Amino acid sequence: MKNFTGFLIKQQRLHQGLSQEALCRGICAVSYLSKIEQGLGHPSPAILQQLMAALGISYNQDEEMLSQAQDMLDAYFDKYFHSETADREAAWLKLHQQEMENSELHLSWHLFNLYALLQKHGKSAPVCHQEAAYLARFRDYMEEDLLFLYYAGAGQVESEDQPELLRLAENLKPTSFVKQSIAETYYVRKDYMSAIAAAERAFSAAAEEGSLPIMLWSSYLLGACYSNYNDLGFMLRYYKRARELSRSFDPSVTTLIDYQIGSAFLEHTRYEEAVPYLLAADSRKAGADQRFLTALKLSVCYFEQDLASLGLEYLQNASDLKTDRMPAVYDSLLHMTTLRYVKEDRSSSDYEAVLRDLYQSSEAALGMGCKRLFAEYLIQLYISQRKYKEALALGAEHGYVG
Repeated sequence: MKNFTGFLIKQQRLHQGLSQEALCRGICAVSYLSKIEQGLGHPSPAILQQLMAALGISYNQDEEMLSQAQDMLDAYFDKYFHSETADREAAWLKLHQQEMENSELHLSWHLFNLYALLQKHGKSAPVCHQEAAYLARFRDYMEEDLLFLYYAGAGQVESEDQPELLRLAENLKPTSFVKQSIAETYYVRKDYMSAIAAAERAFSAAAEEGSLPIMLWSSYLLGACYSNYNDLGFMLRYYKRARELSRSFDPSVTTLIDYQIGSAFLEHTRYEEAVPYLLAADSRKAGADQRFLTALKLSVCYFEQDLASLGLEYLQNASDLKTDRMPAVYDSLLHMTTLRYVKEDRSSSDYEAVLRDLYQSSEAALGMGCKRLFAEYLIQLYISQRKYKEALALGAEHGYVG
């Protein structure tokens, strides 16, 4: 690894418009400074301190403090990769940002910051892209451990380079965390076959490591992949495995899995089978959006089974749970459900318009499964309108004919 300190010296010297001669006068030879700036020289603490002082930088060489900082970094990343809370370590590291930035731990601090930003803002946030781009400039200065952290962290940021970055991380350390990240990247890109293969590898690695969180989420992802493949048998196999694992890990995840199983049955118009899972998911442990969608889906299941009173009860529950901060598509869902089941107005232009809009725009917010359900409803509508060509085309697109 090149000496990263030399890069900082060169960067600050050029920023201040100083020549090498001007900076090193009375400190060291120009040829020695040149080697330091190229990352080829390792200056003594005394020379380093003099160069930093000449640049007006308060360079931190406090061994006790830096040792404590490294311990905090090690603890933070260990907890991060084990899905454990690291609030104490994160707070300490943020408090000592300036001391770490002006030290040999400069890159380590920025790697921590990348992971902290991902946790706070998500994979698509501009600040995460900016921090990953900053770190990318210094890959030549990273030893293997830091390089792994860079590839694994930058591979979380949404970009065209995600699969390649994660593969580079896997080459350095084939951990279950990286394998699961690869699986998730394929899933988001709708490459379900690759996602399944990667998730199976993630589960095997997690079982070897004893990583319960990765075993859980790889199983969950496998269930989601098979649901999108319309294979409910394998979907149930993996969702149920995830459900059993969640009971020992986080009960709130159990509610989410019940919701996903119930939703999959609903999306395949197997309403009676959907109800027990959706009822199990109807919990205050769930988030507001999931509670709204659960109530709405229960209303659909009951309406479809000619249990109108229960359908109306859950439709009202969904309406009561709806808030202005929720996506606009939720209003369309309420409107469509009311037209379809309460007003029984399935031939109006209003019903057709809202159904077409949901079919075309809901996948991003609600998932592929909901799009399949709206396709089923559109097929029914086309048949009632004697638009058999449109019904056949839509049925072929989704692997069935209504």
